[in-house]
Amino acid sequence: MYGDLLSRRRFVTGASGLTAAVLLAPEAIAAKPRRRPSLRGGRFAEGVASGDPAPRGITLWTRVASAEGSGTVELQVARDRGFRKVVARDFVKVNSSTWHYAKARVTGLRPYEEYYYRFATRDEESPIGRFRTALPPDSNHPVRFAFFSCQDFTFGYFNAHALLAKEDLDFVVCLGDYIYAEDYYPVGPTGGVRDDTVGTAETLDQYRSKYALYRTDPNLRRVHARFPMINIWDDHEVQDNYAGGAGPTGGLDPALHYSDARKRAGYQAFFESLPTYGAKRGSTRIYRAARFGRNVDLVLCDSRMYRDDQPCGDPVVGPACPELEQPRKYLGRSQMKFVKERLASSDAAWKVVANQLMIMRTYYPGGDIINFDSWMGYPTERKELVGHIRNKKIKDVVFVTGDIHTFVAGDVRLNDSDKRALATEFVGGSISAPGLGEGGGGILPTADPNNPKTPEAIINLLKSSNPWVKSGEFDHHGYGLAVASKKDFRCTLKRVATVRKPGGKLLPTGEFHYRVKRGHPSIL
Repeated sequence: MYGDLLSRRRFVTGASGLTAAVLLAPEAIAAKPRRRPSLRGGRFAEGVASGDPAPRGITLWTRVASAEGSGTVELQVARDRGFRKVVARDFVKVNSSTWHYAKARVTGLRPYEEYYYRFATRDEESPIGRFRTALPPDSNHPVRFAFFSCQDFTFGYFNAHALLAKEDLDFVVCLGDYIYAEDYYPVGPTGGVRDDTVGTAETLDQYRSKYALYRTDPNLRRVHARFPMINIWDDHEVQDNYAGGAGPTGGLDPALHYSDARKRAGYQAFFESLPTYGAKRGSTRIYRAARFGRNVDLVLCDSRMYRDDQPCGDPVVGPACPELEQPRKYLGRSQMKFVKERLASSDAAWKVVANQLMIMRTYYPGGDIINFDSWMGYPTERKELVGHIRNKKIKDVVFVTGDIHTFVAGDVRLNDSDKRALATEFVGGSISAPGLGEGGGGILPTADPNNPKTPEAIINLLKSSNPWVKSGEFDHHGYGLAVASKKDFRCTLKRVATVRKPGGKLLPTGEFHYRVKRGHPSIL
């Protein structure tokens, strides 16, 4: 299933001891008798993907759909799209028990270089993908990346990915909800626009089928083929609002059929279906960090696996309750220690925290709390992390966030009364999952999925109840585009006009373009 392509004739064993492979210098490739892959048949229907870029390494992925039996697929990496300058070639074992996934870690590459790659069976060739390796540690070159989350296959088309694929980026960060295990929106005038042929996923094959279904979208395949993707999960890769540390119920109603077996199946499908090994080969740990030159230290969090049950019955909107202030795990002790130490020790210009749920505080007009599933429901750990940023005087921290299907930009403060910004947060909307104006969350009585328009009065009330927020947009979909340099961090929240039909033009970005100066975290 997995292989390793490593530098200059040095062999190591692959994941779980399944296979081993080698990166050969171009002259060695030319001299080596040409073998052919042994796997016959199948289709590369899900395209190709790269992920977790490092200055000298990358993870490459594909799946051979409808193949039979076991065998090998050939992987080639080249400096040119015509594959005249091949720098790596080897064979990756695949078999039917793992759905013919092929994944390999290639090392020995050059920093900040563009490469092309492809896979082949005996009968078929995959589409060609490209990637750029990461900047070397001493580089002051600006880092360009995009971030996104929440792509519900049924509710809307992935029009934002068509625009994202045209960007000039070093990498893309998926902040979770790459799939929705649930099937929420049957096709209809106010429901879905395309069918989920899998239904609600509970078994390993059903979770695998979800990833295959989502990659029938050509725009998503195009993004994978063009940029390395760095993935973390949120809840829908397993089940909505589950709490991984809450025991056998996951903090959910027993009628929802959560189980440890279901969670394990969701995790396994995640690692099989995406170009990542996470933080450690063979584990399910996804919290980790990646450095991109001198300007970005990317800290990737996991707010699902380790959390205790949400407080107060986990309402979407509700008043504070007696149990709210009780200590409960959100990141958990090991992860919290890792994040705090990484932030305190980093000398990067920008410490970018890839964060599933909002860390800015969120209140409904009248004072009720919005979203107990977010950091709002875990104030003890929130205070610990934001207080650490304050107490250690850690400068230039930016949170990039998904989950809530809303575009938001603002200041991260320690508490409601503290006027000082300690970090900045950008929330990148959703690729297609419904926002407030479309009925998301069930809060807005006038919501209309086909003509979303949150009243200006509601927007103003929400902003007045959350004065640390610079701007918010509740009706459209898209992603965040960031450029981090030694002088500033620029972010543009890019929105598409519609997801209810294919296409969709880019909406004006004027008021959704932000600049944060070094040493000045507030964008207000």
